[in-house]
Amino acid sequence: MKKVLTAIIILVILQPGFAGTKKPEKGADSKKFFGLTIGKGDKLGNIFSRTISYKGDAFQELVFRAAGTGIYTVIDNNPQKPVFDGVFRYDGRPETKYRIEMSDTGKTVTYDGKASVNTDGSGLLFNALIWGNPPAKIKTGDHWQTSISQAWELGGAGAQTITVMSIDENNHTATLKREGGSEGFYDNDARQISITREGKQIKMNVAPGRSHWIGYTTFKNGLVISDELLVTRPVSLTAEGIKLDAFQREYILLNAMPVS
Repeated sequence: MKKVLTAIIILVILQPGFAGTKKPEKGADSKKFFGLTIGKGDKLGNIFSRTISYKGDAFQELVFRAAGTGIYTVIDNNPQKPVFDGVFRYDGRPETKYRIEMSDTGKTVTYDGKASVNTDGSGLLFNALIWGNPPAKIKTGDHWQTSISQAWELGGAGAQTITVMSIDENNHTATLKREGGSEGFYDNDARQISITREGKQIKMNVAPGRSHWIGYTTFKNGLVISDELLVTRPVSLTAEGIKLDAFQREYILLNAMPVS
């Protein structure tokens, strides 16, 4: 009897699907999270801010801040080439309006007929320039590598790792972590800044060191629901007869905003 029981146990263990073996997770269709799903006439809003700081022992910290809101009315809901009427208000500046078209998986943006590479660090939609091409199927813990081919809002041309932190397949929501680094200037980066040192303002040239960024972003149906990103780097500030070491940090915050 003992030999029979042993044989039965061995047979069960060897059967496919035995509880002691773990089937590989298949993952969820990534289009559920990053593919755009919107309707004509929809109004989409976001609220955002950006801060830039230069800090050093030899001068007063220099800080720039900007914040505002954007409201997008969907004119064409083609997921490959959506079109919006956009209204933007940066606090302290006049309101602006544009007809906006997105294409090439968010990598190209057109404002009133003028097209350019979309180098924004965040925004309304998924942007493959920043996020690369996700795998067809994803699950929590997955990651992929992507190269950013040119300078953008919070970094130079560089590389980063995207990690899936969590997904909610029923609600088409995924939270990603992005972490990477680069050399060189950012898009629209300041080459010179004016610092206050010993009560005097001095215009200094900026030489950037290596940047490192990290942050979390949540997507739902191809839209950015929440986003934060922090980038830091050492910088050298020089003027005639002066050289100062400093530390620069920038961060952006963006959240989806209800529109009445």
